[in-house]
Amino acid sequence: MDARPNENPALSALRADADRLWHEGRFEEAARRYGEAAAQSADPAPFLAWQGHALRAAGETEAALEAYARAGAASPADASMHRHRGHALRATGRHREALQAYAFAVALETGATQGAAAEAAIRALESESPDFPEPPPPPAPVVRAPQPAPEQPPLVAAAPPRPAVPRLATRLAPPPRPRIAMLRAGGNALPRAAHAAGTGIAFDVSDLLLHFRGRRTLTGIQRVQAGIVGAALGTGLEASYLAFDSDRAIWRAVEPDGLSRLLSLSAAGSDTGEPAWVAARDEVLGAAASGPAHGFAPAATLVNLGNSWGIPDYFRGLRNARRGADLRYIPFLHDCVPLVMPEHCVRILVQDYARWFSSLGVHAQGVLCNSEATRADGRRFLHDLLPGLDIPMAVVPLDADPRGGAAPDPTALEGTRAPRPPEPYVLFVATIESRKDHLTVFRAWLALLRRHGPARIPRLVCVGTQGWHAEAAMNLLEGSAELARHVVLLHDISDGGLAALYRDCLFTIYNSHHEGWGLPVTESIAWGKVPLLPRHSALLESGAGAAVYVEPQSESDMATAVERLLFEPGALARAERAVADHGPGRRWEAVLADVLGALERFEGEGSPSLTERLALPLGQRLPLSRSDATVPSLALALSDTVRDGPGWRPQEGWGTPLAGGIPARLRLVLPPGTAGPLRLHLELRAGGGRPIRFALFADSAPAGAASIPAPPGGDFATALSLEVAEGTEVLELEVDAPEGTGLRALMLCREDDLIARLDFLEAQRLPAVRAG
Repeated sequence: MDARPNENPALSALRADADRLWHEGRFEEAARRYGEAAAQSADPAPFLAWQGHALRAAGETEAALEAYARAGAASPADASMHRHRGHALRATGRHREALQAYAFAVALETGATQGAAAEAAIRALESESPDFPEPPPPPAPVVRAPQPAPEQPPLVAAAPPRPAVPRLATRLAPPPRPRIAMLRAGGNALPRAAHAAGTGIAFDVSDLLLHFRGRRTLTGIQRVQAGIVGAALGTGLEASYLAFDSDRAIWRAVEPDGLSRLLSLSAAGSDTGEPAWVAARDEVLGAAASGPAHGFAPAATLVNLGNSWGIPDYFRGLRNARRGADLRYIPFLHDCVPLVMPEHCVRILVQDYARWFSSLGVHAQGVLCNSEATRADGRRFLHDLLPGLDIPMAVVPLDADPRGGAAPDPTALEGTRAPRPPEPYVLFVATIESRKDHLTVFRAWLALLRRHGPARIPRLVCVGTQGWHAEAAMNLLEGSAELARHVVLLHDISDGGLAALYRDCLFTIYNSHHEGWGLPVTESIAWGKVPLLPRHSALLESGAGAAVYVEPQSESDMATAVERLLFEPGALARAERAVADHGPGRRWEAVLADVLGALERFEGEGSPSLTERLALPLGQRLPLSRSDATVPSLALALSDTVRDGPGWRPQEGWGTPLAGGIPARLRLVLPPGTAGPLRLHLELRAGGGRPIRFALFADSAPAGAASIPAPPGGDFATALSLEVAEGTEVLELEVDAPEGTGLRALMLCREDDLIARLDFLEAQRLPAVRAG
């Protein structure tokens, strides 16, 4: 069989194989192949429907009904899915359930939910044979000369022609129009899609794999992930390891053995061109990019040990996954630096972090924190975002001994400016950026050189790549030849080379403005070296009982502390004894145990659902464009959460494009007690000139349909009039539109809220004005 448009050859081959098995009467095998095709397809509903047909033919009625339900959940606006399920239910004698399925199908086809027309349509469906639709075409015979392939009929029997629906005016002040009735269908929501069961705990390693695309050595957050994930792999913990696919907003499995090998090779060297490294990396990344979609087990837990604030549509993927499983999301909060000190971060990072933190507040069932300081920061910003919401938060200290990863390897430093023993030096391990405050350390070192002369002051070895806002420190270094001779800059040092630097240094410095933990502090203590730290934030925890503290950002206090350790008899030895008494830290397996213990506690504590946390305020215009806000807000969270399902592309400066070919779903959580006539205003961008169709659902029950047969070009606005029944909690609007269509903003208001309607109209006509 030929591949269908936009269908990859592998998927086409699966479909052909399934059709062949059907014709051979091997229905159970055909059902499995249709299921595999559904897992790989961006539009799984037709394959799931054929899986249901095959299971019915095999006599597995309950499994067939589940497949039909999954097909209906995957494409809730397709009436044929509910019609097939109705036929299957009627064939098993379950007439009441069949009647409800037929009613859903009729509502989707005509928008009618009651009355003579609806009853007639249901009777017509009941008169149909409950047998299967026409079987798929037999595999095409092999021909010796190229011939045009015959047109293939659809996998699922085509639905009858859709009756005309009321046309929607697209003017800014539309005339009165028929309302779309919002009805509750007995409180029975459509079943959500089921998934192949995976293990209960899943570690998201997306951030780690993104890091490995361009680098081999690990720093900061990636080193924490590698430690905990490595412990999970090494202890044989039953878990899944996943990578997020932003294009399809799904997770794909990462093969554990390959991931373990990649982590080992990362610790063994720094050469990104080494053949063994390249082969292992490409194998893992390739499999993670093309593997099957992961199916979360019921009540599974997705643990994100890294960061996802730079990954587009991460939370939309999370909501998609939750539609098929009671999935819990547990992120690891490493710090709140972009919110506490945005001046030390590039603006786009602050914007990304504000969006991420806003969505974290409405999605997480628990939060892991690396310190009490981070937990306090997190609680403060979450309270500002959602006052009264108490998300469980657990501290998992990162006091793990890093020395098991690699032995000291001085040969790894050959070809660099690193000092060779017995030359003394002080070590500063941190990305060279303004937050790590190399500038104060460089000034202190220059003062020491001028006060004592270069012969008495050891060199300062700085290990880290150059980051943002480091110009002041680098300008000082470049402007002073005296200082430049005494400061050594190194980067991309292997774990073995870093271990050698720690082993042979006099002591270490870590002079950050603010920290969530400070992993180099733990590394210094593990190697028995005294860390010199500013007295603030989580550094009071990571260095407790072992560090020498100075006043934050004080050049004179830093220089005095260095002089004391260098020249005061016995000062360094006393400080080293305190480090020895502290001990090298615990194993990463103990940190993993803390994580697992916290997950168990979170499960027992519970947390409000997304619907309970965040409702759409009535009368408030909600932009769907990519925001440049630098502070978390409910508007940022709503802009993310209202976009549901796979039919969206990432947000852009003007709005959010629709993917095209897949209905885009808006999920609008109503404020408690909302009922009566409402208006849903939409600001759209037309694409393709083809009709835009809408399918409406109330608490998952079909509630009507409408369309714009001939949308105008460019940007325009329209409104839908709704009648919301008492007790309705969630409205869902599926927008089926050609590629190039997008949504710029929306507003839901009461029909008689003339001020909100006027404000919305003015937003179309009047340019925005900013103060200042």
